[in-house]
Amino acid sequence: MLRASPGVHRGLLLAVAAPVPVVLLVGLALRWSAALTGAIILLGAQQAVRLALGTDVLDEWAPLVGGALLLCAELAWWSIEPRVPAWSQPRLALWRLTSVLLMCLLGAGVGAAMLVAAGSSLSGGVPLELAGILAATGAVAILAHVARRSP
Repeated sequence: MLRASPGVHRGLLLAVAAPVPVVLLVGLALRWSAALTGAIILLGAQQAVRLALGTDVLDEWAPLVGGALLLCAELAWWSIEPRVPAWSQPRLALWRLTSVLLMCLLGAGVGAAMLVAAGSSLSGGVPLELAGILAATGAVAILAHVARRSP
């Protein structure tokens, strides 16, 4: 954990996140996936810096931030995908949006479950092992879903 004044913390967080809108807009305008990746990495780096500058207490907002990062990435890549005539069907677009939102909520839910498990006073045993198995299974399921959708 880094020690500095709150003003320095805010300045550092702003410095990390300031280029994000420009990088994201360039990626969307040019349909350039590397810029989209860079924008999402910068957002993740800002969260990592925020956590490093914070206290040793578990961050209860981390699962929500993770789900929001996943949603930003999914929507950004969706917006630069080649247009397929099938996407003009409203039902198909609604189905895809629903599945993306559900995956993001599931990811945030798995993160919340991991946060609860990490913050619990369990000293081990079956309940903690079960929580770990469920969290790992959820993480693998999310990765499998995302990987299946990649070209």
